[in-house]
Amino acid sequence: MVTAAYLTKYFSRITIIESDDVLNDTLMKATPNEILDYRCGLENPGSIGRSGIAQIYQAHILEGEGFKIFSELFPRLYDKLFNEYNVRTYSLKNECRFTVNGTLLNQNLTEDMKWLGVDRFTLEIVLRKELCLQFGNQIEWKCKSRVTQLLVDQSLNMVKGVKYRCKENTGSSSFDMYGDFIIDCSGRNSSSTKWLKESLNLTVPTVQIHFGCGYVTYVGERYRTGNPSLDLMPVVFCTANTPDRNVGCYAVPIRTIKPTDTNSLGILSTNAVYCVNSEFSPNDSYE
Repeated sequence: MVTAAYLTKYFSRITIIESDDVLNDTLMKATPNEILDYRCGLENPGSIGRSGIAQIYQAHILEGEGFKIFSELFPRLYDKLFNEYNVRTYSLKNECRFTVNGTLLNQNLTEDMKWLGVDRFTLEIVLRKELCLQFGNQIEWKCKSRVTQLLVDQSLNMVKGVKYRCKENTGSSSFDMYGDFIIDCSGRNSSSTKWLKESLNLTVPTVQIHFGCGYVTYVGERYRTGNPSLDLMPVVFCTANTPDRNVGCYAVPIRTIKPTDTNSLGILSTNAVYCVNSEFSPNDSYE
């Protein structure tokens, strides 16, 4: 969506092919509290049209520079997040505790950076609403659809378009779509490298990285621990450092809330404990 918003500066018409039904009323008309309920209690994202985001409940990081880009493309974004969704920014220098092997890394930052305390699920929905409001006359959506092939001109060694079809009906007809500029934003499961090899005999250099990580993540209200080094820091990271320490944890704020308990910090966070256990077996623990 950020890519589409940026390209509106240079193209009069942009088409987004999306595998899920992201424009359904359940998502687009949901209130901030309903979105939070979906984020915290929904067992199956597919029930609200979001089957294509397997990592919906994980913490996702949007730091200072990313937030600057968002703010430039969507000028009303922060005010909407702040006023309607109880989202705020945090100082990475003064409101974050980032440690590796017991060493605090962020206390000597020469320049402060802002951390946007929001979960991916909420941010994605708010961004999509803003994209439709701000650029609705330039952007066309093809939801519940999937690209199946590249359209190429082998004599020019050029990709000229894509072939796509409706995802719900495997026997449905395919459609050809041509464009001046084509971007694949499907991530690590993209088929583009395979299609480029098949259609143009073009090999895209790739590197395989084998990495194993196990984790448990949940959303919860932050309470006082009696330890000021933790209680005064809304953002907390203690990273794994294999092979000496294979377990890490973090607490990332996603909303501010009105506390009902005097021990509450008034923060709703995504919390996780994770273990890097592919190359080295776990050899420590958190309590």
